[in-house]
Amino acid sequence: MTVTIGIFALLFVLIVTFSIYIHRKNEVSGSSMEPTLSDGDSVYTTMLPYIFGDYKINDIVIIDIDLDSSWSYFHLFGQVFSKKNPDTFWIKRIVGLPGDELRFEGNKYYRNGELVEEDFIKDQNVLAYPVDTTIIVPEDCVYVMGDNRNVSKDSRDATVGPIPSYKIIGCMWKKS
Repeated sequence: MTVTIGIFALLFVLIVTFSIYIHRKNEVSGSSMEPTLSDGDSVYTTMLPYIFGDYKINDIVIIDIDLDSSWSYFHLFGQVFSKKNPDTFWIKRIVGLPGDELRFEGNKYYRNGELVEEDFIKDQNVLAYPVDTTIIVPEDCVYVMGDNRNVSKDSRDATVGPIPSYKIIGCMWKKS
């Protein structure tokens, strides 16, 4: 009987670990990532790329904006069973990595001196960029924006700023 309980406990831990780190389902709420993702879309996220590597420009990530310290297995384990307010989870695109210089000029932005052109954003005439602002992305942070730049609350907002890497709880790998 002890062996059976041990097998069930191990199986339970493996299933929870799989659902946290490898294949976590999230639902998109809102329009900040249109046209790439729409309200009600389901996306699957994983932590694997970040366990074995670094963040990349254009990664679409899930952020726990309310997380106030580095996460642990047990923190994420609790998220699987809790009913957190969905507004605490954001889905955004990484546009700046640690050390990158982002300069906003007019309705355009430059990363490390080069104009960034993105064909996936909803409206090429972005009115919501900070005016004549230069930002250096701090170490252990990323700079994120939604694809619907004119309505997205993201790193451009003074109350948000660059996102500490510990707030990233997954990278989108599949949309369903």
